[in-house]
Amino acid sequence: MGTSFVRCMGASQSWQPQHKAVIQKWLQKKINLRLAVEDDCIDCKESITAIHQGGGIWKPIPNYHPYYAVGDFNGDSKQDFAIVLIDKNKQTRKFVLAVFNAPFTENNLPSFLAEGLDLSTGGLFFGPPRPKPYRLVIGPFESDNTLLLIPKGKTYFLK
Repeated sequence: MGTSFVRCMGASQSWQPQHKAVIQKWLQKKINLRLAVEDDCIDCKESITAIHQGGGIWKPIPNYHPYYAVGDFNGDSKQDFAIVLIDKNKQTRKFVLAVFNAPFTENNLPSFLAEGLDLSTGGLFFGPPRPKPYRLVIGPFESDNTLLLIPKGKTYFLK
């Protein structure tokens, strides 16, 4: 898993070491899953570049990756992370969202897992200039047809 994992994590994103450790350990038991990479996002290069560069009310996010997001998703003042994976056993709706809540150990399990998503034309979005409280937005670029990750106890639901 070593070299391909590092390549999937990508130079364009500042992957936090503790997140990498959690994912590597968890994926060892999930042989049907692999990390989603930018190439899994169909015709998204222009949208990703626009996010890297920013514009209007949107500040540049030079290290944006469509399938990795970090933020306080559950309002506990700790930085959680979300990652999108690909289910290699599926041909359609093969995207899987995994959300991990802080604090992290190598034995963390996802606090939330959603399978059967279609993120082939979108990704994950979090933070300003969206209104507070910030919610993880999941869906296509430049669309209102999105889902929100809403905290519910120690887990979440999609709305």
